[in-house]
Amino acid sequence: MTRQIAILGIICFMLLFSVTSIYPVIKHFVIDRYGATLTQAGVFVSVNLIAYALFSVFWGMISDKFGKRKPFIVTGLLGNSIMLLLQANAPDLKWLIIFRFVEGIFTVMVYSIAMTSVLDIADRRKYGRGMGLVGMGIAAGMAFGTSFGGIVGNINPVLPFYTSAAIIFTAFLLSLSILRDFPVKPSHSMVEGVRVFWKERGLAVPYIFSFVDRFTAGFFVSVFPVMLGLLYNMEPMKIGFYISAFMMPFALLQYPGGLIADRYGRIVPLILGSLVYGASISSVGFVEPPFLAIPLFLAGIVAAIMLPASSALSGDLAPRESRGAVIGGFNLSGSLGFAFGPVTAALIAERYGFSESFLFAGLSVFLTTMIAVLLLRRIGHGLLLPAKYI
Repeated sequence: MTRQIAILGIICFMLLFSVTSIYPVIKHFVIDRYGATLTQAGVFVSVNLIAYALFSVFWGMISDKFGKRKPFIVTGLLGNSIMLLLQANAPDLKWLIIFRFVEGIFTVMVYSIAMTSVLDIADRRKYGRGMGLVGMGIAAGMAFGTSFGGIVGNINPVLPFYTSAAIIFTAFLLSLSILRDFPVKPSHSMVEGVRVFWKERGLAVPYIFSFVDRFTAGFFVSVFPVMLGLLYNMEPMKIGFYISAFMMPFALLQYPGGLIADRYGRIVPLILGSLVYGASISSVGFVEPPFLAIPLFLAGIVAAIMLPASSALSGDLAPRESRGAVIGGFNLSGSLGFAFGPVTAALIAERYGFSESFLFAGLSVFLTTMIAVLLLRRIGHGLLLPAKYI
């Protein structure tokens, strides 16, 4: 069973590695080749996130209804590969953005259903480490994909689309040949997937942590590189070093984070991790290089502890026949956070300054922690127990 979860992690790594490898060539491909404005280039990026938000719960409910996971993962990988090829040969900007949106529909189908599959495969006492393995694949793919895209894109801006399509097609063949489909109890109807959000109020806790986690990540992908370039006159390579100070521990430590969540419960790592995470990112705008790497590294470590805990908590609270819908809701919350993060970061930085922008990000984490504690007091304290007692 651990082997199957590892395969899911590898598939998610290949998917996110490929999807993020096209970001470095947005200027050269979208703007230069298609004559897009900055706003239109922004739309090209954002339609992917919109697709994530619109379809994450939908795919989860559909997979619950049919009681199958593998067909969705396989279909999503094949569809994603085709959409990348179509983007590489899009006749105009309109079709490029349409293909990008459909690609997002297939992307969220794969990684959201892969996360759901962990709940089908793993023992309940090992949800944390299972989510940690898949989360490590997702985060490592995002961390390394952009570097690869930059190298390949230097040769030709269209190459990242072709290489990404090839890598994802390889993942399709891998999933088709060695990924197993574990038996799942089908839901009676898709309505059950909607009802679960009203019945299980405890889901609000992991969902708000999912939102704020990716909301604050939006500050790092938008304002942070600009801050380093403007305030410290950094070259792209050095900016990449500071981003990796956060991304590397976040990507590589999620499995240990999952072990912690399984041993000590979900809530304790979330609450304590949030306090450290909030303090770390609040200081980003006030600590100068080279010491800036310290709070970034610390934030990456605690973020790696928090994410498996919050996703595993969603699994703990998910009825067996609604797991896909619950994990879809978890990813919907995260997608909304990532959509709002960059815009909020830019608005605050433009009006008040970079330091104030990251201070706001840290305060949003503290606020989330307070809300979670209040919710726990109303719902009950059973969620504070380790997984083996839940």
